[in-house]
Amino acid sequence: MPASWSQRRRPTWGRRCFVPSADPLQIIVSEGRRLVDTARANLDAPIPQYPEWTMEGLVAHTGAILGRTTLVCRDRLTERPSSPRPGEDDDVIEWFEGQLAGMVELLETTDHEIPVWGFGPKPTVGFWVRRMLIEAGVHRWDAQSAVGEPEPLLDEVAVAGLEEYPEMWFPRLEGVQTLQMIASDLERKWKYGDGDPAATVEGSASDLYLRLMSRPSPVVLPDDWAAAVDSLAPPPK
Repeated sequence: MPASWSQRRRPTWGRRCFVPSADPLQIIVSEGRRLVDTARANLDAPIPQYPEWTMEGLVAHTGAILGRTTLVCRDRLTERPSSPRPGEDDDVIEWFEGQLAGMVELLETTDHEIPVWGFGPKPTVGFWVRRMLIEAGVHRWDAQSAVGEPEPLLDEVAVAGLEEYPEMWFPRLEGVQTLQMIASDLERKWKYGDGDPAATVEGSASDLYLRLMSRPSPVVLPDDWAAAVDSLAPPPK
């Protein structure tokens, strides 16, 4: 990835913008590589978060989302396209690596302000940079959790997820009171809902976002939030 990328462009993610300390595309590449490095020798391992998937399915799913992002941003699509899938004779690791490289190469030179299809209000190419940062980081965690103790989410991934939550996920929750979350390791806070918070929870940014994604975490949500978060349908794909 060209060293000049960070000098040319930083992603625009809207009014609740989080600017990572490292280039988001570099993080996506790094997390994608860590995912496949974990998967290579463990393609048959079951994924705790998705019992119907093996590691091979996780790699194929993540590659499909990367490939769909390429289609959306390359062709300036305004409607949801079908996601590419590996063929029966494809090596899923090599196929994933091709999807990752193609997407990053495209996003390095694409204006992040261009409106395209996506989730939430007024999505742009920049929305997909953030979404793929989160996607790669969380699924790297999923892969590692299938074979041992996973490393925490990177700060950039966790904060991007917590920043995205009000637009991507909070509108889908029902019957929850206003909640404040404090990332004690980063001295950052977020409020979800209107008015004064009815409750506050603290933890590392990684643990906070993992809990919101129904992954194992020491963070304890209020009962209304725990029920709402854990009853969400699978995320939009």
